[in-house]
Amino acid sequence: SPLGQLPYLTIDGIKIPQSSAFARLVARRFNLTGSDDLEQAKTDAVVDTVTDLQNAYYSIAFKENSEALVSKFLAEDAISHLEKIEKIVTLYGTEGYSVGSSLKWSDLHLFDVTSNLLALNVNILDKYPRIKAVRRTVESNEKINAYLKTRPETRY
Repeated sequence: SPLGQLPYLTIDGIKIPQSSAFARLVARRFNLTGSDDLEQAKTDAVVDTVTDLQNAYYSIAFKENSEALVSKFLAEDAISHLEKIEKIVTLYGTEGYSVGSSLKWSDLHLFDVTSNLLALNVNILDKYPRIKAVRRTVESNEKINAYLKTRPETRY
């Protein structure tokens, strides 16, 4: 791997490290970034806000005695991050989308990260209707739904 770590993506024989870098590349190739530079910036803002939640969780999830840390995280930090995500998707999106009125990679990222939280607490999104609406939109996409039904279950 280019940096001696995972993940990386190989395209046309070129290895691209850093998950956000290759996620943006794939999103651009499949027109999931936004229709213009402003919508692309909004999409990136949502992605970065969701990534803040993801990084906060990862910062404690792999430590010794992580059960207590995860419980505290779910009761406090996760709530703060989810409130910010709910706010930004309400600001930039329409019902069922985090930005604009079509599927973006921010919707996919939100779905992925919140799936990890739901595995820890099935009720954690109950107070966040816009986040739940984005999740329903992602799950209802025919191709994504087919993938979700057949993918192997992993911890992350």
